[in-house]
Amino acid sequence: MKRASFLLLLIMGLALGGCGAKPGGFALFLLADDRPATALASVSLADLPLHDEPLLTDEDLAWYDEATHEMELTPDGYARLQQVFPTPVRVDGIPFVVCVGRERIYAGAFWTPVSSLSYDGVVIMRTFAQDQTTIQISLGYPGTSFFTGQDPRSDTRVMQALASAGKLK
Repeated sequence: MKRASFLLLLIMGLALGGCGAKPGGFALFLLADDRPATALASVSLADLPLHDEPLLTDEDLAWYDEATHEMELTPDGYARLQQVFPTPVRVDGIPFVVCVGRERIYAGAFWTPVSSLSYDGVVIMRTFAQDQTTIQISLGYPGTSFFTGQDPRSDTRVMQALASAGKLK
């Protein structure tokens, strides 16, 4: 009986341990609640509730360009990303948190080019092209002049995670 219980616990641990972000791996999480990106500034990064599973991990990246912060997504990663955008289009941003494993590094928002709202944080623009699987992590919307604060995109923990996964271009 003890052996069967141990085996069951081992199988459950392996199954659950294989889900989600890898320890030390790049992961991009959506928030577990429905708040606008404009509300991120008033909340500590540690207090943002994350989904249990990341939207994207380093396994969803073909490559990441350290100089431009562009990344090529795999077809599966791109398909998951497209499911994030609701209809009608949300113009106040869809918040995300970039992590290494489950360690939160910085927050940002998916943004749409049809929004008339400006945003002073990190953004990933929604692409409408079905065949373009390259996205870019940028600063500010509608342009970099709207960004405030320090650029978190080259955080050494993120770059080391991407280098370890062989994704840096």
